[in-house]
Amino acid sequence: MSNESSKQQDERKQAIMQAAFTLFGQVGYGKASMKDIAARAGVAQGLIGYHFGTKETLLVEVVREWMINRGMKEAFAQLDLHASPQDMLQQGLRHVAEFRKNNPEWFMLLISLWSESVNNEKLAAELLGIYKEMKAGIVQVIDRLELPLEDREKESLASLIQAVFDGLTLQAPTPLNEQPISYEQVSQGIGWILDGIQSRSTRKGD
Repeated sequence: MSNESSKQQDERKQAIMQAAFTLFGQVGYGKASMKDIAARAGVAQGLIGYHFGTKETLLVEVVREWMINRGMKEAFAQLDLHASPQDMLQQGLRHVAEFRKNNPEWFMLLISLWSESVNNEKLAAELLGIYKEMKAGIVQVIDRLELPLEDREKESLASLIQAVFDGLTLQAPTPLNEQPISYEQVSQGIGWILDGIQSRSTRKGD
């Protein structure tokens, strides 16, 4: 395959993923048909099958792209590694808040994956894999914070941070929550957690 042909294939694949992200986010996974996705992407419907195989696989790849590649990896790339632990976590939190604001479709997309995976073991396994990737990335950031935590405790803290991110997503739609928790409130809560960790370490050292 020539470089030009390969570039066109990549562009079409990205167009399909963007179209799927938009439609899954606007009407939900169940109502978004492969035909509608193809029409929005400006490609033949068969090309979706060529790149992704099934609609389920397309959903998983779209979530992975926006959660891992465009969400987590972009957030990590913007971190100031010389900042304090609290500032680093706040930077990550700020990225999540901005991502949620700039991608309103994300709420419906994630809800679609959660709901579809309830009765679908294959999809549930894919979702678990995505969350493991995200958690591993959060643990890497925690490692850089040089907090006085054992590996098991780092895993627990990563799970807690992950739950905060999911909670922010769930609070995104205004009809569900007229006064969603603010960035400042979550930032303050993270500060309490870090203060508690440091305080416990100090008591152990006494």
